[in-house]
Amino acid sequence: MKKDVVIAGVGGQGSLFATNVLCRFAMEKGFQVLGTETIGAAQRGGSVVSHMRISDSAIYSPLVPAGSADVLIGMEAIELLRNLRLLGKEGYYILNLFQIPTVYTNLAIDPCLTFQEISEAIKRAGIRGHAIQATLKAAELGNPQMTNVVMLGALCSVEEFFSKEEIRRLVESLSPKKYRSKNLEAFDAGSEQARPA
Repeated sequence: MKKDVVIAGVGGQGSLFATNVLCRFAMEKGFQVLGTETIGAAQRGGSVVSHMRISDSAIYSPLVPAGSADVLIGMEAIELLRNLRLLGKEGYYILNLFQIPTVYTNLAIDPCLTFQEISEAIKRAGIRGHAIQATLKAAELGNPQMTNVVMLGALCSVEEFFSKEEIRRLVESLSPKKYRSKNLEAFDAGSEQARPA
């Protein structure tokens, strides 16, 4: 058994917390787990890509090779596009329908892609997936920084390997006490949100 998962987002979206939850789950199940993050130059707003490799046999590299990820979680739309090459032919994505303009977009050097253009690029790649309004849902719950937990809930609703009950328990135990109840609410909301893109 192997499961390669990539979370692509930008700094400040909580990708590292989500990675920690998923890796802890796999380790508790007795699997071999290797993971790493590639982090852009900016702490907030820079590209963050988390690689998780889960297997019942030895793993020799923490980086998910191109074309082999089973799941690609796009915390931000452009970051999902940027990392689509990592997804395997049988893999799928979960996309947060949210976009953070780049510096070049803000300076009017590059145009900002529309969600329709992003959707068309994904369709041309022939990859299946799910779309979710995670940031919008997190904002409705009171804090857009809970996007990561909404995405974890969505993942558990479409991926059998990650047990909804056990991931929810880990979200609760790993969350700071003051965010615990809101994070559980965000997780539950995410598990109701995932739909085919």
